[in-house]
Amino acid sequence: MRSDAAPLTCFQKGQYVQIEWLALDEEQAQRLRELGVREGCRACVMLNADKCILGVGACRLALQREVAMRLFAVPA
Repeated sequence: MRSDAAPLTCFQKGQYVQIEWLALDEEQAQRLRELGVREGCRACVMLNADKCILGVGACRLALQREVAMRLFAVPA
């Protein structure tokens, strides 16, 4: 886990990130892992507004801003 990781909401549209950790309760974290958002995965911030749209592989996931604020990442 890198100490320079920032919340997903700090990244700009179009920026690629690597997810470092999920600061969520275990149930929420497990659900995101099932959807492909897990520690070490590479993702693209497709939108960062009231909702955050995250591109993971061929999938696009819409996240509530409150959830996106608890996903920590570094530039990829």
